[in-house]
Amino acid sequence: MSQAAENYNYDDEEQGFGGPIETLIPRIDIEAFCETPTMATALQDSAYDRRMTRTSVAVSMGGVAKAATMYQETATPHLLILETKETGLAIFDELEALAEVCDPDTKVIVCGPSNDVTLYRELKRQGVDEYIVSPAAPMQIIEAISMVFSDPEEAPIARTIGFVSVKGGAGASTLSHNCASMIANEEEKEVILVDLDMQFGTAGLDFNREPTRSVVDALGSIDELDDVKLQRLLVEHDDFLSILAAPSSLEVSSEFDESAIVEMIEVVRKSADYVVFDIPHIWTPWVRTAILQMDEIVLVSTPELAALRNLKAMYDLLVQRRPNDAAPRIVINQVGMPKRPEIAEKDIVEIVGADVELSISYDATLFGSASNNGQMLNEINPKHETVATLTDLNDGLVRKSGALKKRRPAGKGVDVKSIFAGLRSKLSKKKTEE
Repeated sequence: MSQAAENYNYDDEEQGFGGPIETLIPRIDIEAFCETPTMATALQDSAYDRRMTRTSVAVSMGGVAKAATMYQETATPHLLILETKETGLAIFDELEALAEVCDPDTKVIVCGPSNDVTLYRELKRQGVDEYIVSPAAPMQIIEAISMVFSDPEEAPIARTIGFVSVKGGAGASTLSHNCASMIANEEEKEVILVDLDMQFGTAGLDFNREPTRSVVDALGSIDELDDVKLQRLLVEHDDFLSILAAPSSLEVSSEFDESAIVEMIEVVRKSADYVVFDIPHIWTPWVRTAILQMDEIVLVSTPELAALRNLKAMYDLLVQRRPNDAAPRIVINQVGMPKRPEIAEKDIVEIVGADVELSISYDATLFGSASNNGQMLNEINPKHETVATLTDLNDGLVRKSGALKKRRPAGKGVDVKSIFAGLRSKLSKKKTEE
């Protein structure tokens, strides 16, 4: 919510921002003219947010005066963001020169120091699309842009949840399939499960389905993909769950255009309440892009040294690249596997610098029976401890999805290399004793 909207109780039609942004900003050109380095930095930071993937952002200094001079000889972009140091009526005097050269279709957001509801209302009446109080944070800027270009007639879009194994065989696919099924049936909401593991996807096997169309058909004709075509590609599992399966063929290419992935995600989001993505354990540009587009990310790891190394690297990168989003959730899977030395949860927490969302005990009978029979875990044993654990995970992903999880501060002076060396020594000693 903008600072102006926070400090004043506007009428409903004047209310600034009303909740988390659940969609990408449209493909627009944005040009900003700032008076202060703080605002320029905030705008540049906002441009790197995942919601701004499709936009083109240019930031210049000079404020309204610079903009008025520049656009005497060139067309204005889709959106102008203007910072002013003026207050009160002086803002209108400054904007007057710009009004003479601004194209009628250009949207305008003004950022200024005045925190005045009367000024806000008058600027809106005069045709300014939004006003935010400076200094503005990146999310305030993104929220303002989202409001300006929002379509009130467009239906709400789905929340996206991506499951990623930090190491091959960690079990992200199994967990994503079960969580998608449980969300669909327990919440009674429309859920789409998208299997992005093109060569080795198991969604069809786990749900005992043999799809004739796949996610590759969606990506192969992305310009033609809409809700109608998507429905033809989906396999309905029950009243609430549909599957966009992977072809599971070694003949399929692993390379896809990043923009096609973004467009496919946006189309799918318009057709359900929740979309769960089973994201393969590979690190290519399109996979990285897909992960960064998720509203919620679940990193699935096993309690092993190599997995912990990967978990640390992926968690740090995602936190850095998604500063305005919830931190990834960490799930430790296959805990207690017989005869395998394991890293304790407290050591994982210390190294990664984040709490473990949940630990799932190893149970070969439960998981093996579900996989071989093409059933979900709660169909095999609804009272099993793992089923209850996954319910807790879904509570966080669905019911509490608007709240950001607190990140544990990184320990000062922690020598990660030394900790890894110590863990390796400890595991070797434990294996020798066994």
